[in-house]
Amino acid sequence: MKILLSNTSIDFNNYHSAVLHETFSVISFCVRNEIDERCLQIPLQFYSCQDAREAYKIILQGRNEKAQCIDLSRFTCSWPMHLAMKIEQYAQHMFDFDRPINI
Repeated sequence: MKILLSNTSIDFNNYHSAVLHETFSVISFCVRNEIDERCLQIPLQFYSCQDAREAYKIILQGRNEKAQCIDLSRFTCSWPMHLAMKIEQYAQHMFDFDRPINI
């Protein structure tokens, strides 16, 4: 599933779960064990806990309905794009050994 944000996207296939930390307005994405066995978590930080809760519901609904894509671009949030791109590149390398790795 692809999660669309206002300035980037998240490939949810690289993560085994999303965890809501409502008190801190954060949704943590836990990297799949096949990619990183030490349970690396990437934070998606929201402006308010209400936005985080609503976005979390949309993510869970999309996951449960096996949606190809969900849109969270209406929410103000920040995502560590550079780190997320490293994880995506590493995952591509892990699952497709013909591609070179550029981390």
